[in-house]
Amino acid sequence: MDASPLALGEVMDLLEVGVCVWQLETVGQRESLRLRVCNPAAARFLSVRVEDVVGKQISEGFPGSLDTPLPGVFTNVIETQTTVALGDVPYKDEIVPDGMFSIVVRPVGKRSALVEFTNVTEERRAQAEAKATLAAAAEARDKAERFAQSAKDLDEKLRVIEAQKRDIIALTAPILEVGTGVLAMPLAGNFDLQRSEIVREKLLDVVSSTKARDVVIDVTGLGSIDELTANELVRLTSSLALLGARAYLTGISPANAQTMVSSNARIPAGMCMRSLKSALQLLGEGGRSGITARGSRSR
Repeated sequence: MDASPLALGEVMDLLEVGVCVWQLETVGQRESLRLRVCNPAAARFLSVRVEDVVGKQISEGFPGSLDTPLPGVFTNVIETQTTVALGDVPYKDEIVPDGMFSIVVRPVGKRSALVEFTNVTEERRAQAEAKATLAAAAEARDKAERFAQSAKDLDEKLRVIEAQKRDIIALTAPILEVGTGVLAMPLAGNFDLQRSEIVREKLLDVVSSTKARDVVIDVTGLGSIDELTANELVRLTSSLALLGARAYLTGISPANAQTMVSSNARIPAGMCMRSLKSALQLLGEGGRSGITARGSRSR
């Protein structure tokens, strides 16, 4: 069934796609393009009124348009009778505000071009914002992963440092095998909780592996002994007793003796001797066996 001009006009008015028909009045002269059809959607996309642009040459209806590539594209489509899909095209002239348009140009007859287009400015802006958001999220994720890896590397370095620190502390408390079943361990410097734990761990390992029955702990180089240090020494001797080894403390200064007596630490008097030499003489093995250094053992 043939469509009447009125019905065709109503269809054009209902279209959501912008439709313009440009007629080339003079071959080869793009400035002779005259707008013959402009539906409401096209007028809305171009921010113009239909009555202000229909029937006018391109430079009259859209001043500044001849400074853009589109009039040349329309002219070329008419002259070559070839359809061109331009995709997204940025466009702006003195009438049309800056925007992004998706454009297809088709030849109509021998002298006209039908231009179908939509204003995709907001859509492309939203897509660009979404893309930027995704990129920012990806960057944030990468930073978080790098931070997590850095934290993991730092933890590993700290574990290495802690292990090295434990080794250094252990080396400051050498365990000497001074006779059959007899060990001696001189202490020097400060004897805090961390050092006490490491030294006790190392000494108990050596006592267990050598089945030593006597351990002489010399505190001559330990410096001042406070209540915390005295309690740690008691813990050390008690731990040795659980393994069946007798502990002896030597080298306690008069000032440290006063501190230990006034503290809560209870060290039996029989465990205390004046010097490492006297302890070895009492044990009866030091003079005959000689002293051999025993290297530290790692767990």
